[in-house]
Amino acid sequence: MKSEKHEARMSNDARIAVLETTILNINTTLIDIKNDIKQMDKKFEAKFDKFEAKLDKLQDRLWSGFLWLIGMMIGLAGLIARTQHWI
Repeated sequence: MKSEKHEARMSNDARIAVLETTILNINTTLIDIKNDIKQMDKKFEAKFDKFEAKLDKLQDRLWSGFLWLIGMMIGLAGLIARTQHWI
């Protein structure tokens, strides 16, 4: 048995109206999703910029620590050379 026998017949104009309504609803939903994605993108970009700034600060601190370490090693090597009468 086909289910079409029990369904009410719709005119073509009614079918087109239902399709237009459905398309409008889908379009509205897609626009909302697009706007939500844009907002998320802005938030992620702001957070990424903050994170990038923190990484820059960390890199500066690491270079500073590295230069201090090299300076101390050179100083210690000079002290050892002086006490051993190498220079």
